[in-house]
Amino acid sequence: MQKILLTMMALALTIAAQAAKIDSTQFVAFYNYSIQTQDEEGQDVTDSIRLALLVGTKATYCTTVLSYNKDGRASQEMQNAFIMHHQNVLTDLEKSEVIVVEPIYPNRYETHDPLAEIDWALTDDTLTISGLLCHCATGKLYGKQWKAWYTEEIPSSAGPWKLRGLPGLIVKAEDSEGIHCFELYGTNNEVRGIGTIDHPEYQQLSRKKLMEFKKKTLGNPRYAKEPTYYVAEEPDDLGEINVNGTIYYVANHMLVLQKSHVYKPLELE
Repeated sequence: MQKILLTMMALALTIAAQAAKIDSTQFVAFYNYSIQTQDEEGQDVTDSIRLALLVGTKATYCTTVLSYNKDGRASQEMQNAFIMHHQNVLTDLEKSEVIVVEPIYPNRYETHDPLAEIDWALTDDTLTISGLLCHCATGKLYGKQWKAWYTEEIPSSAGPWKLRGLPGLIVKAEDSEGIHCFELYGTNNEVRGIGTIDHPEYQQLSRKKLMEFKKKTLGNPRYAKEPTYYVAEEPDDLGEINVNGTIYYVANHMLVLQKSHVYKPLELE
């Protein structure tokens, strides 16, 4: 029963397999994504999750490795995915549009926004990461300053999340506060489709409206100790699962956490 529930949640996180195809992957890049945050008692903790970036010539799609594999086995990562409120990000280069799907209990949200161009400043600094010669660049996106290391050995302008636009694949990127960090740990030449699908049941809003909602609700000091404080009614389909000895509630194919970690936004403006 636990595996069935986790599989259903994993499928709910991704753009569906029957999506309208707009591109095929040249390769898939895998990243460790870590966040320096605090638990409900204010103690420093590091949350981490693996991401899969599907890279095509016309589009890219960033999701969790859990959703990429669709096997429902990574229960600890599923927990972290909900704690960190990871976004599924589809970048349509031909339309210069970014589509984001994000589950925030008890709803799922979808945003459509113009592709943001990052004004990167290239530097002479170099670093070898995972055997790849990387060059350094700095840039600002949605109010956060980023340092990125990219490699021309993989000729793609792609990167994790919404980071992109350099003369090679982004291998590592971290914000100036040292909170968020993406780091490449592997690539795969597997060919997969990249596509879109209509979600009429999802709440449609702008990126800024979603950012404001998250700041108001997830950024509230009550959130870490009581993650559902802002939900008016208890769901009718509330159930329980045991994940590594910890009891979690499940509703609407989402984990309903009893306690969470402090929200650390990726976007400030």
